[in-house]
Amino acid sequence: MLSRVADSIYWMARYVERAENLSRLLLSTQDLLLDAGSDGVDEAQFWQPLLATTGDEEAYFTHHKKIKGKDVTEFLALRADNPNSMLNSIRAARENARTVRDQISDEIWESLNSLRLFVESAEGKTMHRTQSAAYYERVLRGSYQFQGIADSTTPRGEIWHFLRLGTCLERADKMSRLLDTCSSLSLELPPHAQARPLRWAALLRSCSAWHAFQAQCSKLDPTQIIEYLLLDETFPRSIACCVAEAQTALQALCAGAGLQGMPAPLRHVGRLRADLAYTTVEEVLATGLHEYIDDLQTRLNQIGEAIFQTFVLHADLTMPPDDSSPDSAPGAYHAHAGEDMHIQQQQQQQQ
Repeated sequence: MLSRVADSIYWMARYVERAENLSRLLLSTQDLLLDAGSDGVDEAQFWQPLLATTGDEEAYFTHHKKIKGKDVTEFLALRADNPNSMLNSIRAARENARTVRDQISDEIWESLNSLRLFVESAEGKTMHRTQSAAYYERVLRGSYQFQGIADSTTPRGEIWHFLRLGTCLERADKMSRLLDTCSSLSLELPPHAQARPLRWAALLRSCSAWHAFQAQCSKLDPTQIIEYLLLDETFPRSIACCVAEAQTALQALCAGAGLQGMPAPLRHVGRLRADLAYTTVEEVLATGLHEYIDDLQTRLNQIGEAIFQTFVLHADLTMPPDDSSPDSAPGAYHAHAGEDMHIQQQQQQQQ
């Protein structure tokens, strides 16, 4: 497979997952505000963690002086000058799909094109203004549709493995950021003075883990929530499960590589999976959840960097130049295309 094709498919999947995660975060934050009640509630304490999760605090404050729910939702969902907004993520996913139109099924293309048309339409903007929850649900359904169609129409070859790789790494990255927003909360529930049971419930709902977790544990125990979302390989949105799937995809892409010639991304993801498999939640909490997550995010970034170096940059350097061929075009499309090319390929947001 051409490196630019692999890069575009990888980022197409990442951007769809990024838009879905933003929809989940905005929906769960709105629900959290409703559960907390509106009387005397400081909106900033609910919306600030959301900006911290997405890594957009600095960018937000270049446009707004205070944190207000309406401004935050508009900035994260619809702002064209925010490269990480839901609108730009869907645009980037669709544009990457367009560049590899001949490599994906018609149904995948149609699902992404329809989603992009909706978020850019007058109907979509009106719905976000008057029925924001319905708007986020529509984006969620669009992502579900994309993933379901991809699952049922994509042969289990290189294209499929790059799709899964992009989805799983983006999902693991966003889950780690969600967990980090709760790292300062008390692990003790009422009657503890610093208890925040609604935030732990919102954390589960933001990743569609509420019912799955309750089936395993009837008590809303923060320690068990952290263990479930971080270390349980049976839940598809947990970090451990995402890393395991990423390893499976990389093993297929690097088939035949022995221990001596094992590519860097496979080494990084294998070490991380082993560490997660043999780590206990008690060890995580003893280290400090925030400190553990910081190290985890660094390692996820290393995997992404190694993927770029191995499958995109190195492949481009080893291919003979052919200026007359359209295949010599650069790789994935990103919303902030004017930045340095290396940064373009590494869109994992830094806190």
